[in-house]
Amino acid sequence: MKKYFILKGSFVLLFLSFIISSCTKVIQVDLNSKDPQYVIEGFVTLGKTTHQVSITKTLNIYDSSAFPTVDNAVVTLSDDQGNSQNMVLISPGNYQATAFPVVAGRMYTLSVSVDSKVFVASMVMPQDVPLDDIETLPFSFGPQVFNTIVPVRLDPVGIENYYQFRLLNHGKYIPGIYIQSDQFNDGNIMKEPIFADGINSGDTVLIEMFGIDRTVYDYYYTLVQNQQGATPANPTSNFSGGCLGYLSVRTMDTMSVIIP
Repeated sequence: MKKYFILKGSFVLLFLSFIISSCTKVIQVDLNSKDPQYVIEGFVTLGKTTHQVSITKTLNIYDSSAFPTVDNAVVTLSDDQGNSQNMVLISPGNYQATAFPVVAGRMYTLSVSVDSKVFVASMVMPQDVPLDDIETLPFSFGPQVFNTIVPVRLDPVGIENYYQFRLLNHGKYIPGIYIQSDQFNDGNIMKEPIFADGINSGDTVLIEMFGIDRTVYDYYYTLVQNQQGATPANPTSNFSGGCLGYLSVRTMDTMSVIIP
């Protein structure tokens, strides 16, 4: 039943589920532990030569201060061909690798060493799946009509594919977690709608589609479940060493559409 927001039941139920969901960055909250933990978010993107990692620490649930950044880590990005680069701290908690091209099918490893702890994640860059088109689908809910976004692409046959989407309306990201899988559409043309709030006739919406790994999909899936009122649980990290967060080695394609 794993489909973007959990595609099960009628469009009405899906839409209501989205309305209930929050735009809070759940990744920065340790739901089950009182002890501070490291939170690592890493992104290695096909077609890019600059890649980012952010590192923070969690807080006690009663602590109202900002999440502390981690500025003393040694962060290394490497691949299975022997290429390696130490990432540079460019702002509090944010590290960057530059002039580091990536290739589909190659394995990439992110290593973070901080305060005598080492966290490591490795992932293979998936094959690129391009966006073929963006369609829109009006959806009536009572007296109101909402506009849904329908990304169209041909899913490769015989390969498990997982997708994440980000939507920009007038240059601003629309809050929400939008994920889909090809569990029931392997090898077919995929046309699954994305329900997002605040999209009106005449808007120009930019769609970013990322091809992601199963572990990253499961991570986001758990966040969606938490937002929809399920029993809170920490998403499973793909890092070893006991931190929170994830490494996403991903493809990317973009396309825009004007809402009729």
